[in-house]
Amino acid sequence: MLEKFIKKDNNEELEKILEEKQVEEQAKNLLLGILYKIEVSYKDYKKAKVTQLTQKQYVEEILRNIERKANQIKTVKLTTKVADDKIQKELEEKKFYIGEKEIITYPIEEKILYAIEKNSNNKRIVSNRYGIVTMPISNMINTGKNLDRVEVLRDFNGWSWTTIKSEIENIRANLVYQTIRILLGEEFLDSWSQDVDGIIDYIQIMKEELMQKYGEEITDNIIEKLEQISIINEIEEKPDYRISVIEELKKLEQKAQEYENTKDKVQEITNNKKKASKEIEEIEKILNQESKIEEEYKRRNEGVPLEKKIFSIKVLKQQLNDRKKQLLNEIEESNYLLNPRNYINEKNKIEKQKQQLQVVTLSEEEKKKILIDFEKLFLQCFIQSVNKADKKEPEEIIKSIYQFRYYLLLPFNSEQSIKDIEQLKTEIEQVERKLMKTAIENKVIVEIPFEIIKHIFETRIIVLEELYYKIISEFEKYYVQIFDENITEEKFEIKLDEKVKINKKIKIFI
Repeated sequence: MLEKFIKKDNNEELEKILEEKQVEEQAKNLLLGILYKIEVSYKDYKKAKVTQLTQKQYVEEILRNIERKANQIKTVKLTTKVADDKIQKELEEKKFYIGEKEIITYPIEEKILYAIEKNSNNKRIVSNRYGIVTMPISNMINTGKNLDRVEVLRDFNGWSWTTIKSEIENIRANLVYQTIRILLGEEFLDSWSQDVDGIIDYIQIMKEELMQKYGEEITDNIIEKLEQISIINEIEEKPDYRISVIEELKKLEQKAQEYENTKDKVQEITNNKKKASKEIEEIEKILNQESKIEEEYKRRNEGVPLEKKIFSIKVLKQQLNDRKKQLLNEIEESNYLLNPRNYINEKNKIEKQKQQLQVVTLSEEEKKKILIDFEKLFLQCFIQSVNKADKKEPEEIIKSIYQFRYYLLLPFNSEQSIKDIEQLKTEIEQVERKLMKTAIENKVIVEIPFEIIKHIFETRIIVLEELYYKIISEFEKYYVQIFDENITEEKFEIKLDEKVKINKKIKIFI
């Protein structure tokens, strides 16, 4: 009964919000359809993903985003051609278009929700102090958040859990986002995505949390891979960005070469400092004598076109003072770099930036390896957390099993899920074996051969606690079926060295 009231309240709240908006009738119906689909699917979504966010909280955030940002929503038929070429191109590529004042989408519920979520993003959620990775990380986390928000519509329908990889707009961003979510929790990512202009340094918070849990070496490697992956993602999502990266890389390579020749670079910095000091002396002489200011005023205006003339001595004084400040800053920077320790720090900073941007030169295999290495680091962290769970409550162990099942079924690319990546097989099996050992010792699951139990990490039957298995013998071969009361999965062949019960239905979770 309570659920019916909540559903009614959500629909009424949506209708009330839309009264103040310019939203077409079909768009209204799509939005109501989204609320209905969430009502049907959220229970399964919450169970499979182990999300702490309640359905009520999830819907409230959608309504809040519509109220804040979605002032105009239009839908167009798939066969309709719009007059504006830019809009038409984006509709064909993405199935939606976000303008300054309007959202235009094809009549697809998932796409209209994605557009609303994307339109609600704070564009920059990483501090400018991170330089060249500020916007790439911001964009990748924001994209991951948008994909996370539409997952309940995309992959769940109230009867089954199916991930169609081609429907995920950015598989890489989705994988990185979900990996971080499992590592640090959804509350961390929710707070990060709501930050404005990188006011709070969530990269630093991430470092501190990871350092506390997993140590300095793993933390440094995770951050390094995250930065590289974000630049790769930005390059592949925005062709123009690739050009700017290549140009910036050339500048950094030249700069790095200059810093390598320490003697000449120090001499150059010293000369620049002397030159700046001398210019400041000349400016002060002019500013301290009215006659010299007048002379300078006449000199600068002599033979100069009207639009470039200085119109008063007061303006000239301001220009001279501004130049003096600029030169003082240059001298301060020179003094900083003439300190040997600071010089080395600056040299290392340039080298790091160069290495970050060198991903633009990598082959597809090399880029894939960076993502694989990132996931290997995650698996190292996950097994550490399982090791700490030896004496935890059964609920915590079950939660880890669900999380790892969800993780293994995440798409890695357009053809494979994490579970299919050969380079991760060793680490995956280590986690599976440790999880199962912990679960058996704590009487969470029955003691059964690993060859059987590892398949619970590949099943899309949502409620794991309801799983059974049965071993079948056919033509001197053994097969296993995993099933619940409603779904029986295809049997798979196994090789068993020990004696087992045949044709007996056995419940996996105690």
